[in-house]
Amino acid sequence: MANQDPKSATKIRIHETNDPILLMLGVGKHLWEREPGDKFIDRLRSEDVPPAFEAEPGGPADTAPEAVWQRIKSHQGEEFQTARRLPFTYALEGTGIWFFRNGRRIERKLSRSQVEKAIARCPLTSTTEIKDLMDYAYLYGLLMDSRIRGEAW
Repeated sequence: MANQDPKSATKIRIHETNDPILLMLGVGKHLWEREPGDKFIDRLRSEDVPPAFEAEPGGPADTAPEAVWQRIKSHQGEEFQTARRLPFTYALEGTGIWFFRNGRRIERKLSRSQVEKAIARCPLTSTTEIKDLMDYAYLYGLLMDSRIRGEAW
């Protein structure tokens, strides 16, 4: 390229500036100002909701889901059963739930938004009603337990 004539070099630069991929350089840079890319990926994998998007307590949606979440919080570590009577426990971390079976952690954290989607469908008659949600067998066992549902359904 050192021996290239100036006209062909100009053609290459013009061609490069018309390239839709190259035109995207720098697009979205502002998206990573608040949260570095690696941290974003880690958060997505853990299902945590960023603090800026969490619902504020005391709002109109702060009724049954919040009350159920508080009960879930207060009973963590206790033994529950799936619909097939398999024992499990759980622990809250941030805005999600880790389930444990036979002392081993299930390697997918259930997000609070998934729990709230299931609460909106309660009362449940079977696990198939929430099969589209993560960890639905554990989620069903949790939400249909009298300690968690209380008088809500």
